[in-house]
Amino acid sequence: MAMHSMRLNVFQQVMRLWDRVHPYNAAQVLHVRGRADVDRIGRAWARTLEVLGLGRVRVSGDAFAHDACDPRTAADAVRVVDGGVTLAEHVSGEMNRPFDEGVEDDQPVCPFRPFVLRQADSHDLGLVYHHWVADSASIRLLLREWFYRIHEPARARSVPVESPRGGYWHHFGPSRGRWSLGEGFLSALRMTTRLCNARRVERPLADYRVRCEVHPLPDGMIGQIREAARQLGATVNDVFLAAMAEACHRYGATPPGRSRQELALGTVVDLRPSCGDDLDDVFGLFLGFTTVVVRPDVLRDWPALVRAIAGQNAWQKQVKVAEASQLRMAAAVAESRLMSLETWVRFYLRHLPLAGGISNVNLCRSWAAEYHPQVILDYLRFSPTGPALPILFTPSSLGERSHVALTYRPALIGDERAARIVATFIQRLRSLAESTSASRMAVCDSAPDLIGSARD
Repeated sequence: MAMHSMRLNVFQQVMRLWDRVHPYNAAQVLHVRGRADVDRIGRAWARTLEVLGLGRVRVSGDAFAHDACDPRTAADAVRVVDGGVTLAEHVSGEMNRPFDEGVEDDQPVCPFRPFVLRQADSHDLGLVYHHWVADSASIRLLLREWFYRIHEPARARSVPVESPRGGYWHHFGPSRGRWSLGEGFLSALRMTTRLCNARRVERPLADYRVRCEVHPLPDGMIGQIREAARQLGATVNDVFLAAMAEACHRYGATPPGRSRQELALGTVVDLRPSCGDDLDDVFGLFLGFTTVVVRPDVLRDWPALVRAIAGQNAWQKQVKVAEASQLRMAAAVAESRLMSLETWVRFYLRHLPLAGGISNVNLCRSWAAEYHPQVILDYLRFSPTGPALPILFTPSSLGERSHVALTYRPALIGDERAARIVATFIQRLRSLAESTSASRMAVCDSAPDLIGSARD
């Protein structure tokens, strides 16, 4: 059974424009305990696509639809990765490989590349996907159904996934998203003006190839960071952004200029929770974005940096900037129709000069948490930079386990500078975690004295 035809929403249109410049791919991976049963995994993948009604995607104008897959070919689509290739190496290659490679124009293309990377006593069950087709939440659903059919077939769903019944304006417009159209235009105008002072890439080379890395954090650190964030009156994402700002300020691809001293960072936001409709079973893409900009004096003062970012993010949540970001995306699509693709990309980079971006997900309330750590050892995500970002951080946490996946453009940020960026980022997180542990120990050490004083 095929899903009915759907119109491309505004973010999907932007993504498909980016995809014409460089593959706009993403990946999610389950690190699973035990040896991989490749035959079982292949059959489970084919059955998953068949039941969910997913498969190749046909695009016609501004509409698209999923064709039901052929189970016989889908079972053989799972690629087995061996021969000493690391997960980061495999994903890096796939992030740079177009999905329509070798396919004639207007022919349907499968937007999923499943793979298994075998290790000694565990394996990675992964999926590289064409990002415009689905957001992270939809891919989590797809991985869940694939995992269920391998490990607990009785829990797998027996009906197709739902397809979107409306676009961004329907689900997240002013009336449904509870934001003011006037305020949305004003906030977009204010941000455009503010970004005129933001640092940008000096020489935006047309080499958009990316490289991916995985940097595990010590077990339990994410809880300490969460506690430190609360003490600072911030969120974990605020802290991540502040640590990114420090690192990109020192080693990033956007040096300060005479009239451009401020540093801007972007955050990808899942819009599903802000919708009045239940979108949990809807397979599609519902993302927005927000931007924070910090002054050069704030970059040298850690508490002030966190306060500045937390304040901007709190205000943006209040006025629904992520939901209203569809206005800026609609403007970008309209602009693309007035100029060549190359000119549009240069125009985009001038007006959205970001030093980096983040896509942060806490998986502790996801389906995977039930199987962690007995079966699922870790859950990893990799996000694309697109033409606007030189580097993107993708932190993910599951239970006590957390890590940061890094995607960067070597043409703008070489391997050495990327290593310094991530080392600076992680060192800030370590110092926060250590200070939280030290303050907790100080409270514990003083507890006997307090008890004794109370008794006296």
